[in-house]
Amino acid sequence: MVSKYPRSVRGCLPLWILILEAALIIIFFLFASYDSSTKNQKMVVTQGGCYGHGGPGLGLPHLVFVEIRLEQRGLQLFMLALGVQWAVLLDGFLEHPRSGKVVIKLSRIRQATMSAMSVLISMGAILGKANLAQLVLLVLLEVTAFSATRMISQQFLSVDDHISMMHIHVFAAYFGLTVAWCLSRPLPKEAEEKEQRTTSPSLFAMLGTLFLWMFWPSFNSALLPIPHERKNGVFNTYYALAVSAVTAISLSALAHPQGKISMTHIHNAVLAEVWLWVPRAT
Repeated sequence: MVSKYPRSVRGCLPLWILILEAALIIIFFLFASYDSSTKNQKMVVTQGGCYGHGGPGLGLPHLVFVEIRLEQRGLQLFMLALGVQWAVLLDGFLEHPRSGKVVIKLSRIRQATMSAMSVLISMGAILGKANLAQLVLLVLLEVTAFSATRMISQQFLSVDDHISMMHIHVFAAYFGLTVAWCLSRPLPKEAEEKEQRTTSPSLFAMLGTLFLWMFWPSFNSALLPIPHERKNGVFNTYYALAVSAVTAISLSALAHPQGKISMTHIHNAVLAEVWLWVPRAT
């Protein structure tokens, strides 16, 4: 795909991003250290569930525009990788502000991955409206705002860690809509017609729903510390997935004049239903 940026901008943006990445590497080198504890080694499998949920599960349904699908997948990976790095540092400094040190452990990486997923959720609202520089700024601002909000909920409202992390869907939705409203501008009539012609979300909604089925149970239970609570979280998530799938398929076929099923309805129902059941882990 040919870049839409001017030649001068195409040369500056990658350079500034590389400088930002170099700054993050230096900060990690100076302030980060690894946790020597071995008690969380059994939780490595849940980390893969977080990435599977965030990348394909939340990312594929956004690929509804034929002309930007390949670029979109690259931007999602870029934003997730940048967001995880920033969230690890930010959570470490917020947890121990006086020490000035960041202890890298598996639980912190899981939390950082889940915080960075807020950007992928918001991306559905700003798709095609923001350039690369705005996306980088969006990653830094949204991850910072979500981490600060989660920290306030835990310290002042006594909200459990796994429950405060599940607020990611509500926070990201409102944050993305706010950013989209700030960036919104009326499209020419030709652009609107072209956008409508190139929209075909059903295939990607189906793939995204399948990934949610595979990885959402481990995503929901990743932050639960007690084994039986983690097990119940997995069970409840599968129950919610099954109920939402059956209900959404029935209502989607009922609402269509020809009795056809819309995978977009199925995906949206899965997101909404599992969100309602997330806190019920006990």
